[in-house]
Amino acid sequence: MIDESLRKYPPVPFVTRTCVKDYKIPDVDAVIQKGRRVIVPILALHYDEEYYPDPYKFDPDRFNEENKQMRNPYAYIPFGEGPRICIGMRFGLMQTKVGLVALLQKYRFKVNPRTSDPLRMSSNSFILSAEGGIWLDSEKL
Repeated sequence: MIDESLRKYPPVPFVTRTCVKDYKIPDVDAVIQKGRRVIVPILALHYDEEYYPDPYKFDPDRFNEENKQMRNPYAYIPFGEGPRICIGMRFGLMQTKVGLVALLQKYRFKVNPRTSDPLRMSSNSFILSAEGGIWLDSEKL
């Protein structure tokens, strides 16, 4: 469930990288020259129908072992990839899991009507965030 949430709503919508050697793009008459800055559109990859059929649907089964093996590993990069992967990835994932367990043991949550449906993302924030926030109602179990 966490993987599918990060697919739909990665922390940042893109990362930038510097090309370390000339790279010919397959099936295209173009070369990315060494030293050129490149934007990797994480959000676009995560919504690409080639890798994720019906990409707007929330489907945690996309990340079962069988489905993960069939997909290019670089089609899911919520924290970037390679030597510049987010240094806080492991801590963030652990914090998410511990926080969810602690909250879900004691509370039930539902989306408050003040949360827009469908979610609209803020256009003036570097971090991917919902316009107007996400409002939840909680009930102690």
